[in-house]
Amino acid sequence: MIVIAKNNADNASFSKQEMMVFPVKYVNASKIADFLNRNVFGMKKAGLSGVDAATVNTATNEIIVFGMPSDAAIVEKVISQLDREPLTKTFTVNHTTPAEMADMICNMLLPSRGSSGSGGGSAPASVPPTPGVGTTGAAAGIMTGGAASSSGDELKLGEGIVACSVATSTAATTNSAPFDVQNLSISYFPQRGTITLMGGSQAQLEMIEKFIKDNDIKQPQAYLEVSIIELNEEGSKEFNNTWNIDSKNWVFSFSSDTTSIGRTSGPGQRYTTIEGPDGQDIIVPKGNNAYISWQLNYLIENSKGRVLANPKLLITSGQTSIIDLTQDYIEKTTSEFLSSTAAGEGATGNVQRTYTIGKDQGIKIELTPFISPEGYVTMNIKPNYATIAREVTTPTEVPGQNNIEATLLSRRNLDLKNVRIKDGETLAIGGLIQEEDTKIVRKIPFLGDLPVIGMAFRSSDSTKTKSELVIMLTPRIINDGEGTVADTL
Repeated sequence: MIVIAKNNADNASFSKQEMMVFPVKYVNASKIADFLNRNVFGMKKAGLSGVDAATVNTATNEIIVFGMPSDAAIVEKVISQLDREPLTKTFTVNHTTPAEMADMICNMLLPSRGSSGSGGGSAPASVPPTPGVGTTGAAAGIMTGGAASSSGDELKLGEGIVACSVATSTAATTNSAPFDVQNLSISYFPQRGTITLMGGSQAQLEMIEKFIKDNDIKQPQAYLEVSIIELNEEGSKEFNNTWNIDSKNWVFSFSSDTTSIGRTSGPGQRYTTIEGPDGQDIIVPKGNNAYISWQLNYLIENSKGRVLANPKLLITSGQTSIIDLTQDYIEKTTSEFLSSTAAGEGATGNVQRTYTIGKDQGIKIELTPFISPEGYVTMNIKPNYATIAREVTTPTEVPGQNNIEATLLSRRNLDLKNVRIKDGETLAIGGLIQEEDTKIVRKIPFLGDLPVIGMAFRSSDSTKTKSELVIMLTPRIINDGEGTVADTL
């Protein structure tokens, strides 16, 4: 039997196939192989293999071509065009943080140019992408990345953080593969104050360089002088009446507070001693007749005080500053009696006390300034002032000791929005007044209720406390003429 084999073009090409290996240095070899199969061998051009002849060795990042010797020239040409060392450039930011600048590039500049990206790259910005490892891109035209946040989603690589990785859009024709072998990666280094760009084209790097130059501008600052004044005024009035009746054998004294009666020392004495309302002895004459004396005390006391704090600070436009002049205080106490015998009289042991500490007594000012080029400072101001009003106590198992169940605070708070001050002028915030009036009246029953003459049988103590908090703010804009926002307008 004779077998005759048909010799066609495919068999002839198959008989000439060879295995050729091409190393790839900088980019992912699988992307170049895909490009060759779809855009070179898939075109079925004369003199080239008409099948998917390219594959990869992922371990060595090499392209393996099973094809004709004539395929080698076109494969080498494609590799020389695509396998290039990625462009790398580092920029130092002086007036913004690297994280803020990277966020603006990823979320403002690149999406406006029709680029798509992902929230993380495959390698740090200081080294080329690892061969054989691809990056995950987002859908075309959508920026899903951005500056890494503190939520734990950021990719931290040593000192650097990859903000986003930008890829080209998918090609419109499904028969051709896009040139996305060197995606643009934006990374920043907080410790160094730099942003590193890797990959992409020269035009992209120039565009980003111009964007950084235009937006890395010194923020305006101001020197703020703060005066915090608390004016305290306290006054009291005391009005006391004391009556003394002295007879031959008896001494009788009464006031609105106390009443006392006593026997004289003995016959023949010309003087006797009685106790006055202030606890001191009073010598009064004594004879056969009765003597009546009336003592009137009227005392006025006034005191004034001022507590002053004068902090000075440097504020930056758009940044919140806090002046914290608060102090700790005992908010609550809890006692536990560790006794070796039964509780009560005669108990022995130790008392264990637990303290709850509060931290907001005093004054705290939070302000956010906005400094305009016209010489005005607009601020949002939140002053909070808290003082101890009183303590609520309960007795403990140990006689004479009390627990603080709660500490009640008196608060004076304000929330001011968009307060505008001219450079060098002073804003005074006043009217935070707190007043407390206390009056105690003591009187002799029945006699103190009589009209007109009842005043002689009454005593009164009145106390008035008044405090006012005054805050004065004086901003002075700093203009050193070095690339501030005002200089660019």
